[in-house]
Amino acid sequence: MGTKCWNDSFMARYSAFNPYRLIQRECGFPKPVGSDDAVARSLYCGMKPIASWDCDQYNALPTGGVFNLEFSPEGSLLVAACEKKSIQIFDPLTHQRIYSVNGAHLDCVNCVKFLDGRMFATCSDDTTIALWDVRHLKKKIRSLLGHSNWVKNIEFSVKDKLLVTSGLDGSIYTWDINSYTEFNLVYQRVFHASGLMRCRLSPDAKQMVMCTTGGLLVIIHDLNLSMLAQDLHGFKPNLYRLMQMSRQLIPIAAMYDHLFDVKRTENRVEFVSDFPDGNDAEVVSALQIHPQGWSALSRNISHDDRSEWSCIHDIQPHAPTSDKSVRDSSPPPPPPPPATRRPVPRRTPRRRTRPYRSPRPMASVTPVPTGDRSRERREREEERVTEREPDPEAGPSSGEAAQPPRLGLGLSSIQNDVWEASITIKQHRLLQEMYSRGQVGRNFNMQRILGVNTGITPPAALRPRPLSLYPRPARAEAARLLPSPQPALSNDAIYYSRTLPSTSGQTPSSARERDSVSEGEDETRHYRIHQNKDRLLYHIEETNEGKGFIKELCYSADGRLVCSPFGRGMRLLALNDSCSELSHCVQDQTSPAQMVEIGQSLGIHQDLVVSSKFSPRHHLLVTGCLDGKIVWYEPHSGEALY
Repeated sequence: MGTKCWNDSFMARYSAFNPYRLIQRECGFPKPVGSDDAVARSLYCGMKPIASWDCDQYNALPTGGVFNLEFSPEGSLLVAACEKKSIQIFDPLTHQRIYSVNGAHLDCVNCVKFLDGRMFATCSDDTTIALWDVRHLKKKIRSLLGHSNWVKNIEFSVKDKLLVTSGLDGSIYTWDINSYTEFNLVYQRVFHASGLMRCRLSPDAKQMVMCTTGGLLVIIHDLNLSMLAQDLHGFKPNLYRLMQMSRQLIPIAAMYDHLFDVKRTENRVEFVSDFPDGNDAEVVSALQIHPQGWSALSRNISHDDRSEWSCIHDIQPHAPTSDKSVRDSSPPPPPPPPATRRPVPRRTPRRRTRPYRSPRPMASVTPVPTGDRSRERREREEERVTEREPDPEAGPSSGEAAQPPRLGLGLSSIQNDVWEASITIKQHRLLQEMYSRGQVGRNFNMQRILGVNTGITPPAALRPRPLSLYPRPARAEAARLLPSPQPALSNDAIYYSRTLPSTSGQTPSSARERDSVSEGEDETRHYRIHQNKDRLLYHIEETNEGKGFIKELCYSADGRLVCSPFGRGMRLLALNDSCSELSHCVQDQTSPAQMVEIGQSLGIHQDLVVSSKFSPRHHLLVTGCLDGKIVWYEPHSGEALY
């Protein structure tokens, strides 16, 4: 109790509104530890509405909902992206509208992003991105076409000088705004993920964070946009996440386990999937990055659609000395050694004209003819296609909507991959049930019944004895009938040693046939199913009012505070009662904590608040609602002025 009173008196003495602090500063006394927290707490707790703007008040054309608010880098301009195809520009200090661009797009405007002090970009549900100059707003600089669905987010990489956009088509595009061509800008699709909602870059553009409709955050560390399309070619996060949750090996997804290796120096992938108890996150709809790049702020809707949560996750890269989870205490078991195979004599040896080239990771496996001549012809065709296959599409943005580029030859859609994986997992569970009921024996082979090789690991009950225990004449038949070995489990990864699935769709009938199919290639490979680390730091439950609308949260300029839309108003959330910085709060933290509410302003708007933004230069906050009303908040020691 005494410590709390001392803290309260200390906070009051060094408050921004107390003249004692100014006298101490004028006399040259050094600032005591914690005085910055006291100043920040007094300013943020004193946030009160001081002014508002709406179209009815000024007899302006209706704007519809204010979906996004963005300040210029120096805080001298405020741009609002509105539902009815317009953008509104304000002076944030005088709270006056200085310009309106009606018909900026053919559909509602979703996002605004300043590239520098004079140029900004907007995106819309009409699938286009527009570039604007604040000195000449009567006409847009250029329209960028490439997305095939609503464009929801814009980022700018200060490191690569590239514009990064993402939409509900699941694609992420980069645009070189300095490469004007005869047609338009040069662009490239660098990644595609089904269910993509938002894509954000850290302030130094060294990390990319994505959120999906599957309750998953995807972090790409040591980001290199120029190599991203090549490094993540064919990688599908939903399929890999399905493999993690089912704990069953899916070779199509396990091909990309190298992307999770902590020793990677560029474009390392990490999944974040831990959420607070009671929050079965399904749709992560809003995403923001800490001003220092320390954490990611997200808002998600639970699976039952009855609750919404705001969460803060750590996104800083860990030291590359260990790949273990934060709760690991023992090193993972080493992968099992590759199985030795006895060479099989061949009657008609065949000389390979070219060295063997393993095909690129594909989302589906195509059948291979069994004949020698047809196999040679097939290999030559694959090599020719591999040599001619271009990188993910890059080119000028034309005046017509561009078709999404192919990720690769023979790739199936994410729906097909997820369907195939679901079928194999259901098959695995069915086989377990049949064995438990005694309907099948240990030599039962469902792959022969279905005519396909799924590559899914069989249940533990069917784990065979080592082949060395079988008589030598029966080893070939035992190798054909018995399933593959079980994985070795650890806290950070699941280790597998598997035989590659047959590309012909049939299980090889003999050891000689298996050797002929995999001639020149080691058939045994080792896979790891990487497990996700615990990254959750803070969380709080939100109101579930206004289902179906995205509520954009925001960090304050110093990262001490979070503004969260709350019904027809907003809440100010801090990490502790003193409004300390994140680096000071997590030092002694052993488990996720709940954020602290230090202020609120409810009932100010007439409709649901869906956007909020802090000024980068001033202690100023603005919020926008579905009715088109914008409200300004500033620190004030007296009664509310509005």
